Amino acid sequence: MSQSPVRENPTLTQSLAAHWSRVTFDDLPAEDVAGIKDHILDTLAVAMYGAATPEAGRVIRALTGIQDSASGSLVWGTGFRLNPAQAALANGTSAHARDFDDGGGSGHAGVTVLPAAIAAAEVVGASGRELITATIAGYDIGFRALAALGGFGAHTDRGWHTTGTMGSLSAAAAAAKCLGLDADRFTDALGIAGSFTGGIWAFKDDGAMTKRLHPGKACETGVDAAVLARAGITGPSRLFEAEWGGIIATYNGGTGYPERAVENLGTDLNVASSYLKPYACCRGSHSAVDVVMALLTRRSLTAEDVRSVRVALGETAYNMLSVERIETVFDAQFSLPYALALALCGGRLGLDEYEPLRLAEPRIRGAMAKVSLEVEPGIGLLDGPRLEFTLTDGEVIVLEAGDPTDAKGSAKNPMTHAEVVAKATSLLGPLGDGRAQRLVTAVENLDNASDLTELLHALGTN
Repeated sequence: MSQSPVRENPTLTQSLAAHWSRVTFDDLPAEDVAGIKDHILDTLAVAMYGAATPEAGRVIRALTGIQDSASGSLVWGTGFRLNPAQAALANGTSAHARDFDDGGGSGHAGVTVLPAAIAAAEVVGASGRELITATIAGYDIGFRALAALGGFGAHTDRGWHTTGTMGSLSAAAAAAKCLGLDADRFTDALGIAGSFTGGIWAFKDDGAMTKRLHPGKACETGVDAAVLARAGITGPSRLFEAEWGGIIATYNGGTGYPERAVENLGTDLNVASSYLKPYACCRGSHSAVDVVMALLTRRSLTAEDVRSVRVALGETAYNMLSVERIETVFDAQFSLPYALALALCGGRLGLDEYEPLRLAEPRIRGAMAKVSLEVEPGIGLLDGPRLEFTLTDGEVIVLEAGDPTDAKGSAKNPMTHAEVVAKATSLLGPLGDGRAQRLVTAVENLDNASDLTELLHALGTN
């Protein structure tokens, strides 16, 4: 790998920018390329599905209603084009519209990277290999930016939605890489994005649509930041370290871990640390769902064999997963009792079990009534819940669910490429016209594509 210019006492932002401004596709390990292609396929499939949802449709109509253009970047799943930042806003929202997208990076990874990367790639006519490299840059820098704040659990505990906050840096990194910015301009792009980043969990109180919008706004901010940096607009190089107004001081109460953010820089690209979602609900529920499914299989149990399930979890996890009144898909996705009820009743927790909801089924309602949640101090968000099952014969079984980010779909329990293709095919099947196969083929051929024509054709309406 080419050596980056050496600075005396570089800042975190300068270190990340100097490194990634010099990386080429040939520097990337084959296993990371193969891994990121599965994440690209997954993200684009959920985005194509999401583009038809009411939430994404409103965003698309709002934007195209004032500036639809014959040129610009593609709004996926439509024939519309917008300026790159606005296209990234629309596509980022579509990709997160049903919360079935991947995680890692800054929180939700693909949705904060690919809309920005592809929008910028269209501007310069980037190749498939350049898009892959930019995508990994976004995943890696998003992960490292979050690590500087103590990681996902610590940042979320403070009420920040990491996908919105550090996602802007993921998007800026991906866009900057596609635009070919040098180390100084790359630093500026990250600094500009960090100056305008944000995202809070207030949407949880009433199910507001901002949850779906956060990655779109992060992508919009990132693309704008890279474009402005390319034109010579400067951003703060001490984005994290500034004692007054820096990200560590402002977002994290002055406690930061910049040394963690550069650990193994260049050797660990943070592709393997990301995960794919097999279940269409908040990732915080996934390890508990895995535990229920495994127990039922191991013991040949059914929902009727279980008298009660007591779930102990930390305060942050409880705040995320304790929706009681379920009226919408959003509500159900953040209800651990609903997820566990589906699992107890043999569900696979696909989108078809969240849209439409299965609450009208007496068996599902009965299983939900058996699940109770309680806050237990000392259980961290990444510790995962503890489940106590009481069977109808009186037997009590206590199981630790473990870190939700290590659940099915992670490097510790991966989804195979065939499973990723099956998920994409299931999502895109209703669109007909061989849409799923075109997307699968385009992504599988991406590292041999001289441009994005085949991929964009698969993302369009024809």
